Amino acid sequence: MQLDGDAFARLDATAFADGVRVEPGETFASEKLMLAFGDDPLALAERYAARLGETMHARIPASPLTGWCTWYYFFGENTERDVIANLERIRAERLPLDVILIDDGYQTADGDWTSANAEKFPHGMKSLADEIKRAGLTPAIWLAPFAANENSQLAREHPEFLLRDANGEPVCSWIHWGAKCFSLDLSRADVQNWLRDLFRTLSDDWGYELFKLDFTYTAAAPGVHADLKTTRAQALRRGFEIIRETIGDKKILGCGAPLGPSVGLVDAMRIGPDVSINWEPIFHGDPTEPSTAYAMRNTLTRAFLHNRLWQNDPDCVLVRRRDDESALVLNEMRTMVSLIGLSGGAVLSSDNLPSIRRGRLKYLKQILPPTGRAARAIDLFENELPRLFALPAKTEWSEWLVLGALNWSDKTTTTEIAFETLGLDPRREYHVYNYWHRRYLGVVRERVKIARHQPHETRVLLFKPASDRAELLTTTFHLAQGLCEVKHVERREELRAGKRGAQKSVEILKVELEKKGVQRGEVLFAIPKGGKVVAARVDGRVSPHRIVDKSIVVVGLTLDERAVVEIETST
Repeated sequence: MQLDGDAFARLDATAFADGVRVEPGETFASEKLMLAFGDDPLALAERYAARLGETMHARIPASPLTGWCTWYYFFGENTERDVIANLERIRAERLPLDVILIDDGYQTADGDWTSANAEKFPHGMKSLADEIKRAGLTPAIWLAPFAANENSQLAREHPEFLLRDANGEPVCSWIHWGAKCFSLDLSRADVQNWLRDLFRTLSDDWGYELFKLDFTYTAAAPGVHADLKTTRAQALRRGFEIIRETIGDKKILGCGAPLGPSVGLVDAMRIGPDVSINWEPIFHGDPTEPSTAYAMRNTLTRAFLHNRLWQNDPDCVLVRRRDDESALVLNEMRTMVSLIGLSGGAVLSSDNLPSIRRGRLKYLKQILPPTGRAARAIDLFENELPRLFALPAKTEWSEWLVLGALNWSDKTTTTEIAFETLGLDPRREYHVYNYWHRRYLGVVRERVKIARHQPHETRVLLFKPASDRAELLTTTFHLAQGLCEVKHVERREELRAGKRGAQKSVEILKVELEKKGVQRGEVLFAIPKGGKVVAARVDGRVSPHRIVDKSIVVVGLTLDERAVVEIETST
């Protein structure tokens, strides 16, 4: 290997094997080692993730996961009636959400997953899955399959299932609602058979089609396995393999999981700690504690894993007001929405939808459907907390960049961003649009300045090259501003009879929109200097419009599944 200069003097590679004894003549293979060199560390991280995904046959779903989850409003106290009420609101609003996820709280004890709380779910979990399917959605269920609560029937009747430490005591992996949860020993054949029977019941008998598997790190807890040749990583992976073999092509959402051993077995993966109704942790400040700030940090730093190892799950989005069981201020809520939307991964709502006001529900609609494409934390290796999350977009009709610029601090600041940092040509002029403030910032060159960048605020800015022709600038129906809802843009010219028989040329720009549900928004066009708007139409009807900054035409409309917006301009 030839290296330039003194890149490094020595390279050590160490494989840890949890003390597994290798007998004479035996072999014990580590995972593969990859070495790559380059000047762009983010590109190297992306290359590593892509190679790992190829090597381990990563499962990449065709479309990102969307749905509603019970957890972050009810925190385990929801009932069957609450689930159905939210299901009905989804249908009434025609929200493009596919999955209904029953999170923690349905079971009588962790480990007794097929024993449902009859008071909260009187008709049982199979009946609820059937109800969800009748509504045209996918039933999903949460469980922590690699552990047993100390009060569970499983722990009482099968103490031999529990992983033991060197002193023979069961290994406690976490405390759940005040009770100890013990790791299961997944090297045991009887535990493996129990796991198969469990998922046959949940999948085949109850009919659930997506499984959120939480606290899965418990399978990799330090302990003495019954099979002394089993490492912690192997125990974890064997557990996932058994579940995958049992459920077939149904979906697995990993959560609380060691990342490497899960590749190729999960369809989506939580890539950070829980979000929260609070911006900062409310307990000890540990980076694994529930916190919107900590969850969003991981959304940025692990964005490069998306569509390379699995589909990223940044955790649930919460858009409710502060007076509805939340402590997040408007800027913090918008930051959560912005970063989840730009991440391109799963979008799971976890508000109580019947109590959500329309003014807040619009934020959820503006990141549905997910783009499927992850933005890049372009300053990932420059700042401890990345501040620039950039999503480049290119279609047959245009190209643009959507940037999430984040102020992590508790104080208002000034943020300046050079075009070169964003990969934009500093010699070229760009239209800049402030998405959340619905404000056109003009034609800009070289750099953009955010004069009052408020605490915990993410400014979402669109950059689109300026042109000497009429162009679609943006729409407000989706955070990606054209990537999901604009299906086609067509341009044509016509000759029209003018005054006294003279003919004049009129340019018509036609935009076809398509998006599930009903949503109020705007379509913005940029016209060249000296250009005039002859007419604006929505679905063939003349529509009111307004002019901003002499060159931006704004057409408002209600998008109900599909619409066609046209403007006619002349010079």
